[in-house]
Amino acid sequence: MAKRGNGEGSIRRRKDGRYEGRYTNGAGRQRSVYGKTRKETAKKLAEAQREGRADTRTVRATITVREFFAEYDAVARETMKRRGYETYHDVARLHVLPEIGGKRLADLSREDVQRLYGRKRDAGLSAARVRRIHGVLSSALNTAVRWRYVGRNVCQDVSPPRVPQPEIRPFGKDEARRFLDAAKGDRYHALYVLGVTSGMRLGELGGLYWSDVDPDRRMVHVQRALVTGRGGQTFEPPKTRGSRRSVSLARLAVDALSEHRERARREGRAVGGARPVFTNGAGKPINPSHVTTRSFKPILRRAGLPDTTFHAATRHTCTCILLLEGVNPKSVAMQMGWSSVAFMLETYARFMPGWGDGGAMDAALG
Repeated sequence: MAKRGNGEGSIRRRKDGRYEGRYTNGAGRQRSVYGKTRKETAKKLAEAQREGRADTRTVRATITVREFFAEYDAVARETMKRRGYETYHDVARLHVLPEIGGKRLADLSREDVQRLYGRKRDAGLSAARVRRIHGVLSSALNTAVRWRYVGRNVCQDVSPPRVPQPEIRPFGKDEARRFLDAAKGDRYHALYVLGVTSGMRLGELGGLYWSDVDPDRRMVHVQRALVTGRGGQTFEPPKTRGSRRSVSLARLAVDALSEHRERARREGRAVGGARPVFTNGAGKPINPSHVTTRSFKPILRRAGLPDTTFHAATRHTCTCILLLEGVNPKSVAMQMGWSSVAFMLETYARFMPGWGDGGAMDAALG
């Protein structure tokens, strides 16, 4: 290949003796021009690049933020998971488009976005909510860069508000025992036992089928999650690739699931196969909000425990107990479905005294 001249772009001499100049047009496609000499080819290449830049500038000059989001919405609807799309759509509709929708996309500046965040904070939105707006807008503008509507994502130059790390309030071992004792007799007793001893998320527990439970091998396979949104309830793949996993069951959980199965049979509900393990009284998939307000919170009050969230009482408690019992952090991260051990250690380091082996739940809570 002949050496490029300064500023000529990509020019090479072909086997047939002609010169070829290659460039990328406004649509991101590779195009070529040809000439008998390097000078002629360089001139054609420069003209083609100018025309391409002019075409791109025309698009950039006319499209508004609202028009871009209309295009982006069609892509987001097909590529995002349902809850993620609903969140994006609400944030765009309620917070982004009313504020900056009429502005030309190419004219959107760091100052525009920073002022948007400031107005939202002044209106009473939390730092976490504003950071969610930032995430939605930044993700959309990354797509605008890929589509060559803009040359840079201005959100990269913006400082969203800092969200304080929430204080984790897991239960200690004695509190966990009190919680599970108070849950005995509740139709969701096995759900709580499984949550505390396995660390599964509430959506994962709701998405558990009887075919996923292997009591003989004391294993449960996390294959899907129950997602509740405006469009109703659906069973979808877990939130991340690492969330699809197999978890070893404590004897406590195996026994609770056995009792739960017998209760379901007494109620006349079919068990086994591709049927949800946990259902409401009508045999339908659980409603997480109803489980929390009608079952979980009353159990906390009966046990005399401080008010907390479902995941603090189950998932965080499970993680902390395993670490306190000395289980290898890598094993704990795999059980929880986290791909990053570093994230777990950063969050729970103060609860980890050392290393150990499995069977910690039976030793701690049995």
